[in-house]
Amino acid sequence: MSTRRLTWALLICITVVIVFSGIGSYFYERQQLKRYLADNNFHAYEYLKTDDATLALFTNEDETLLGLADMSVDGYGYGTVEILDMSPFDYIYSSDDSNNYIGIRLNKQPQNVAYLRIIGERIQEQHVLNRPEEDDYAATHIIELRNRPTSDWTLQTLDQNEQVIDSIDF
Repeated sequence: MSTRRLTWALLICITVVIVFSGIGSYFYERQQLKRYLADNNFHAYEYLKTDDATLALFTNEDETLLGLADMSVDGYGYGTVEILDMSPFDYIYSSDDSNNYIGIRLNKQPQNVAYLRIIGERIQEQHVLNRPEEDDYAATHIIELRNRPTSDWTLQTLDQNEQVIDSIDF
């Protein structure tokens, strides 16, 4: 009987160590990426941990750039887009061999935006940005896309009734 208890105790200890080491590595990676961005005079809005990398949606001091950075076993990398006019929302698209991401910054009444719809030749996706039943909302989001957008695509922000608020064609 005591052998069985000892075995269960060891299994629980191993599980706790594995869980906390995974959480700890994410926070370490996030801190490393935050430091990398700060060294380049950027600050992150938010982070996303994927199987392959840690991503950050970021901007510069005067918010005239929007960027998406990644940190993986291959090192650091980032891309930026310059924001010329204050639009209802800004976006940046990034991809690698197998993953597609879009970073969104909602500039106009983010509390009213519930969904982001992406429409294109090979893509039609809808993603939840904010839940209207919750008091909390976010103005920035990093979304992993299921498909790669083609040259002609549209981004739409939608309200809780799935009515289009704003639309940008590319």
